[in-house]
Amino acid sequence: MQTRPKNRKQQILDLALELLQTHGFESFSYQDLSSKLGITKASIHHHFPKKADLGVALCEVIQDWHEREFTRARNLSGSAMDKLDAYVKGTLRYACGDKKICPLSSLQADIASLPEAMRPALKRMDDHELNFIAELLEQGRDNGELQFVGAARSQAILFVLTCKGALQYSRVHGSEVFDAAITQMKTVLLGESA
Repeated sequence: MQTRPKNRKQQILDLALELLQTHGFESFSYQDLSSKLGITKASIHHHFPKKADLGVALCEVIQDWHEREFTRARNLSGSAMDKLDAYVKGTLRYACGDKKICPLSSLQADIASLPEAMRPALKRMDDHELNFIAELLEQGRDNGELQFVGAARSQAILFVLTCKGALQYSRVHGSEVFDAAITQMKTVLLGESA
């Protein structure tokens, strides 16, 4: 039995997500999508009349992925650190591949040139990710597993910045940079000496 190919809209979104992660939102066009998919630009405009519409749809795809990964991590049995590890591994899976970066980081880098319609969706995704990490950090502190000073939200910002910054640096310096940064962050959160 032959499997049915993905619908056209999904094909456009999949390719746009890949281009977002490898080139940035502002660096690809409907012509790029049309050429790579072998379809007309009119077909893309049928599904996404303006590039801002495509951008908002990409934000929804990323948000859905976040929700699936966050739910999976929340449902894990184990410690808060186990759940944070699941987040880190999920981030790596989403950003892995030749010269790819986290799609949310890619959008953040383009913030000055993003269409206004995309900015609220980007902020919602940022808040969604930070709130999830803060929730796990707070759980870990409440059960005595994690030790950090200050608000969980502030520590979540440091955690996310460490992960995403390490992903960026690993593109140039290799995966050991990412591993070292995450190991150091865990050491700090667990209150251990380096």
